[in-house]
Amino acid sequence: MLQKTKYTLFGIFLAALGLWGLAVTIPNSFSSGEVVSAAKMNQNFQALKAAVDTLESKVGALETDNADLKDKLSALQAGMKAVASKTGQFGYALVNADGTLWPDANFDSSGSAVTSSKSATGLYFVTFPGLDLMRGTVMITDADPMSRCTIGFWNQTQVSVECYDVATGNPVDAAFTVLVVK
Repeated sequence: MLQKTKYTLFGIFLAALGLWGLAVTIPNSFSSGEVVSAAKMNQNFQALKAAVDTLESKVGALETDNADLKDKLSALQAGMKAVASKTGQFGYALVNADGTLWPDANFDSSGSAVTSSKSATGLYFVTFPGLDLMRGTVMITDADPMSRCTIGFWNQTQVSVECYDVATGNPVDAAFTVLVVK
């Protein structure tokens, strides 16, 4: 009975690994009543260990790439903060389709926190509380080629953005960037 439980748990473990997307070829399979040799069982475990080691190295490479991208983004943001405009006012925000801001991809030269909200399908408001946007320049860039985002209006601190499906012209939730310079 204990041996059956061990094999059942081992089978569940293998199934869980498969669900995690780990492509593993197990060299030996066993049938009920068959004598299991330690050598065959060790071959199975060695195949699992090799697959896990491969997965760990891929995760490590992704973590390294992520750290490199964060460093590059920080350097880019530092450079963006130094961009001169006539009055020195500058801001940008990368807004997700759900209206949230992309982490670490927004800036207000006054030091105030940029905020964003979605009030309806395809309708967003991005606020730069420390900037005076009057007589400034506001630009929108689409992040999705299947949508077009345009400026609805802007006032002293807020930009209204409206996004539409390219094919139908209907409002659609879409990611975009806002750049403001004065």
